[in-house]
Amino acid sequence: MFSINDTQFGWDEIIAAAEVWGEWARLAERNRQMLACLKFAAETNQAPNQKEIREAVTTFRYAHSLISGEETQDWLNRWELTMEDLTNYLRGQLLVERWANKLEEIVAAHSVSDEAIAAVMRKHAVCSDLLAQWAGELAGRSAIAAKSGLLNAATGSPRDLVASIESEFQQTRRQSVTEQRVQAKIADHRLDWVRFDCRYLWFAEERAAREAAWCVTEDGLTLDEVAAEARSEIREWNFYLDEIEANLRPHFLAARAGDWLGPLKYRDGFPVFSVLEKVMPSGDDPLIQKRAENAIIAGLMNQAINERVKWSMQ
Repeated sequence: MFSINDTQFGWDEIIAAAEVWGEWARLAERNRQMLACLKFAAETNQAPNQKEIREAVTTFRYAHSLISGEETQDWLNRWELTMEDLTNYLRGQLLVERWANKLEEIVAAHSVSDEAIAAVMRKHAVCSDLLAQWAGELAGRSAIAAKSGLLNAATGSPRDLVASIESEFQQTRRQSVTEQRVQAKIADHRLDWVRFDCRYLWFAEERAAREAAWCVTEDGLTLDEVAAEARSEIREWNFYLDEIEANLRPHFLAARAGDWLGPLKYRDGFPVFSVLEKVMPSGDDPLIQKRAENAIIAGLMNQAINERVKWSMQ
């Protein structure tokens, strides 16, 4: 996957890092849910249909810039996967999303062996993009640790290597994340980190969304009353400004608590928003502090990666 100086990092080191971070166990639990759902779907004849699978494959291909069939096959070959591996993963994903409200019940009723989970771990780590995320995280932490000369004398198992890297990385983190840097980073992101707490109604058609907005702003109906008439469900969405699409940001940035927004074109629909709260970033907010700390470390990691890491496979 990558190297730093003369130290090579591949599957074993990335998996060891994922285990240390607790990510490997989380993926195993996700795979248990997926395999249980696949069993349940087979028993009840509720597997995703061919149209759903084709759409999922198309979405995956375009998300990974695999425009042609040849590019898709090259990607599969690179990761030693088959199209069946990919479609099985996507099938499981669709079922987990479909039955999100009863996963615990499905898992309890459909036992999945540890061997079955182990058989799909690497495949699903690739298909879910977790492997790439873990590799990037390990590359950044390792590149920072390399500044101390740690990797020049690296020996032992992948787990030992990762443990040494983690120790050095955490020490650097403690030294680098100072109160002064945190406050400066918050000031740099004064607009990006404005938080919004909203309720909204989702409409597939702009005409229906405009009628709903008119009922609220002109007729004085509440969002709950409009939802009842439209037979729609009110949803909540709490987010920071930098987490939404760029074309929506000016609308929210200009809004105040109590304002109505919409309909706004967002993905494949036209939501109407009620802005419940708009909170400016503050150094006293633990979540904002965490964001600032992560941004500081991300900057250090990106710089260290650019200076020290050589990628062999991405």
